[in-house]
Amino acid sequence: MSADLSAEEKSLENDSRDGTRKSARNSKESESTEEDALARAKACPNEALDIRLVYAPNDHDNPRNWPKLRRWYISIFVSWLNILTCWCAGSFSSGATEIQSTFHVSAEVTTLALSLYVLGFAIGPVLLAPLSECFGRQPVYIVSWFILVMFQLPLALAPNIGTILVCRFIGGFAGGAPLTNTGGTISDLWRRNESGGPMAVYGLSSTFGPPTALVMSGYIGMNLGWRWIFWVLMAITGGFWILLVLTIPETRHTIILQRKTKRVRKAMRKAGLKSADSITDANADERKGLHELFAITLTRPFYFLFTEPITFLSAAYNGFLYGLVYLFNESFPLVFGPGPEGHNLNPGEQGLAFLGLAIGPVLAFLLYPLQERYYLGRVAANNSKGVPEARMWMARAGAVAIPVSLFWFAWTSYPSVHWIVPILASTLFGAGVYVVVLSILNYVVDSYQTYSASALAGVILVRNVVGAGFPLFATQMYETLDYEWASSLLAFIAILLVPIPFIFFYKGETIRLRSPWAREHFEQDEDSPH
Repeated sequence: MSADLSAEEKSLENDSRDGTRKSARNSKESESTEEDALARAKACPNEALDIRLVYAPNDHDNPRNWPKLRRWYISIFVSWLNILTCWCAGSFSSGATEIQSTFHVSAEVTTLALSLYVLGFAIGPVLLAPLSECFGRQPVYIVSWFILVMFQLPLALAPNIGTILVCRFIGGFAGGAPLTNTGGTISDLWRRNESGGPMAVYGLSSTFGPPTALVMSGYIGMNLGWRWIFWVLMAITGGFWILLVLTIPETRHTIILQRKTKRVRKAMRKAGLKSADSITDANADERKGLHELFAITLTRPFYFLFTEPITFLSAAYNGFLYGLVYLFNESFPLVFGPGPEGHNLNPGEQGLAFLGLAIGPVLAFLLYPLQERYYLGRVAANNSKGVPEARMWMARAGAVAIPVSLFWFAWTSYPSVHWIVPILASTLFGAGVYVVVLSILNYVVDSYQTYSASALAGVILVRNVVGAGFPLFATQMYETLDYEWASSLLAFIAILLVPIPFIFFYKGETIRLRSPWAREHFEQDEDSPH
């Protein structure tokens, strides 16, 4: 779960949100729209003018000027990719017991297969982000998603456990593309004060996806066998790949402007204008090579993690929450499954038990317009300048709801208590996770703006590494401490993290002013013309 948020962009690549940004070395007079550039070149046909191509205010090539329906379609579609890659991660658990017996391996080995996929989530975005900046979002989506589709095939036909472990890691690596791209895509399509709704959808996909994986796969694994889980996933992801190729265009501003410049240059050459040799796009001087991009991507996120309190605290909280989400893949079958301490639900019913975790984010999503209204009200009162701390208004309640729901789940998990009661507790947990995760990601992006790609990369890296690690000790923890005290231990840890949203809400501005990366923002509206 990205995204997600290239999470606003709310994004892992916030520095690319506007293709009209010019280098400080270029004079304002050299910037021209397509129409003006051609007019200037024709006025001086034998002179190579210094022309830096930018978008016109209502340029139809600018993704933010596309029809709203088209922008919503793209936003929802790429958010669905986030859900599907989470399905590929968690659905494995529905066939884990049968895989153990098929290949005569321990439960720890099959749990490792779940963790390796999530570990791929952690590594994939780090390496895919520079490719997105160099080649655009569309090629990264298409190639990586195709790899994800194809690697369901060897999983369905796997002759041994080694094949499953290797293919799970590769699938997770490729499936990390939505985590890199989706937030950035939304940032491409929507201005900051318009992006609340699309970002809420993206956040929903990150928290709705993991629990619905077992809802989808539970009865498939029970009735058709574990191999059919991967056949079904291959069919679903393959269908979405076809739609991806046919209906999702490039949205990255810098790439579109670069292509637009090539088109104008070609028209100038055809007309015999000398400026064809000197026209560039406004981002040409700022464009980095792939080697430099990888260097930044592999170093700056760690620098932010260890030097920036906002990034460190956000990573710690998000990591813990995502760790819990994937830990439940192992603990739910214990609490609701067979045995003297379980509720004796069959594998299909155990999958349905995750509906509580899925419904919670949906309910929180329906309430999120209240958060957005509060945020926009604070922005309006601040002369239309951003107020990152306002993003944490609802997160305070979400943070309190998480330990409350864990204690509720812990002490109602006895077999003597009806199974619906702990499921209701998980609904409150899911709502709390949605609110906190989305608020923190928005807060990080609003705080760092130009550098939010690096800050979010650090947050998401920690999030997925912890998400990969938690399932590995879930079974041992629940069996050693008993189910009630195991969940209570998680609740006590959650209590220690409750102050983080309160610190950001009340003291966030003070923290930002001490950061060399965040303190210079909000001096002007970032959506104003460049």
